[in-house]
Amino acid sequence: MRVTVRALPAALLWAISTGLFAQPAPRGTQGDYPNRPVRLIIPFTTGGSNDNVARILGARLSMLWGQQVVADNRVGANGIIGTAMAAQAPPDGHTMVVASTTFAINPTTHRLPYDSLRDFQPVALLGDGPLILCAHPAFPARTVKELISLARGKPNSNELQFGISGVGGVTHLAMLRLQKMTGTSMAHVAYKGSSAAVIDTLSGQVPLIMSSVSPVLAHLNSGKLRALGLGSAKRSALLPDVATIAESGVSGYEAIIWWGILVPRATPKAIVDKLDRDIGRSLQDRDLQQRFASLGMEARHAPSTRFSTFLATEISAFSELIKESGLTAK
Repeated sequence: MRVTVRALPAALLWAISTGLFAQPAPRGTQGDYPNRPVRLIIPFTTGGSNDNVARILGARLSMLWGQQVVADNRVGANGIIGTAMAAQAPPDGHTMVVASTTFAINPTTHRLPYDSLRDFQPVALLGDGPLILCAHPAFPARTVKELISLARGKPNSNELQFGISGVGGVTHLAMLRLQKMTGTSMAHVAYKGSSAAVIDTLSGQVPLIMSSVSPVLAHLNSGKLRALGLGSAKRSALLPDVATIAESGVSGYEAIIWWGILVPRATPKAIVDKLDRDIGRSLQDRDLQQRFASLGMEARHAPSTRFSTFLATEISAFSELIKESGLTAK
């Protein structure tokens, strides 16, 4: 299966490269950081896992600092538009961006207006959670095994469609890997974010969706969607009756999503260290941990140095997977 991912429009690349998104120079010193509201850019739509994680963390940091953390959703181009804005922001710690697994995928699937490793300073890893494969209640397959059997009986891949939150994103790659490991072929329907994909799955426009847990959890609990399998290595305490895809006959399959915080590369080390410490403190808060857990996420702090190594490893690993899957940048 070969999918071509388009480059960003020339006008957008020009705007980013000329600093159109840059903000005014900061006031204040490192010693009184943060000395005004902090902008937390979320490169994806409201209601998705990136949005939920960012807003929960932002609320806790606001309490800790006595300064407002302003959630700023900047959507488009598989998270690239918002991430590019963060790269162009003044390196004073007053602009952060939430990054997720898609950040490690984009360097291979897109021609980026920034360098993912050189233009950002990793601050901290926040945690991770499984992806989950869900179906509309009317869909005939009730398990992953039944889905595989159904897919193998359909020679035309367009007969069986699944929704994803963007071409070349983590949910897309998760489904490509599932198809490769099971010898099946299905057609993707790409949306601008998870919310739109969930809506069409609820209405039956598409029968299947691969998603993080938080956008679909309420619909699973209400019976409006049915879980087929989790992408984690072990079952979730939040959904103990849902089998993992691996235990459903696809041995070795795993699909998770992680989240972290980045700032522009030239941000002073003293500010990065303070951010890292304060994020670490926030992730130890029991209320935050419970809110993460209620959305199928686990708070898991990794400091700046470890997060930097982790990012480089993830980018390399996804590069190999993407090339094997036939995704190409254009």
